[in-house]
Amino acid sequence: MSESTPPPAHRPDGTFVIFDLDGVLVDTQDAENGGLAHVGELMGLTGLGDDQARCHELFTGKRMQECLDLLEEITGNPPPPNAMPLARARCEELIGDHLEPLDGVADALTRLSERPDVLGMCVASNSPLELIENRLAKAKILHHFDGLLFSAYEVGAWKPDPKLFLWAAESAGHDPDACVVVEDSAVGVAAGIDAGIRVLQYAPAPGTAPHREGAVVFHTMHDLPH
Repeated sequence: MSESTPPPAHRPDGTFVIFDLDGVLVDTQDAENGGLAHVGELMGLTGLGDDQARCHELFTGKRMQECLDLLEEITGNPPPPNAMPLARARCEELIGDHLEPLDGVADALTRLSERPDVLGMCVASNSPLELIENRLAKAKILHHFDGLLFSAYEVGAWKPDPKLFLWAAESAGHDPDACVVVEDSAVGVAAGIDAGIRVLQYAPAPGTAPHREGAVVFHTMHDLPH
């Protein structure tokens, strides 16, 4: 090889793991739904907070602004000017001061952090950055991510847009095909697949089908594949 010819780029062997937050590492969906239900009740939907099935149908997997727009469409009333802070404050009240990671998560993160073929781990979520950090800290798993936390609010793109995952991979210094996404929601699985990243779909209910063709389903964090 001549001195003027640069050496071929070296791609490290291994995988960089991109985790979703809610429903994968911690479970705050019921609290999130409760916060939005509180706002919905202020807008006229009496009893929404007692109807978990309807809350799940209306809110799960959507960003907060979409949920507020939906509540306005249903009620015909505009949300209060401080709707987002109200919903988030109520959500934090429901969570309290301590948050348990999902079963098997602490073990899985420790195992991955000790594997030489794992290039690192990050969290990429539709939630605001402060909320991501706060919930990981409450669950006592923040230290596993070396400050690599990525919020859709920072990049201005929410799942199912693949831009969040692509930005996370690029910011961490890895090509998409050197990454794997761990997701549970249909929008997250779609974002990972459309980003060209291998997707592991966490589905605690046995028999759950992939949200999209190409996702690999697993049922317990104790057996997180890699």
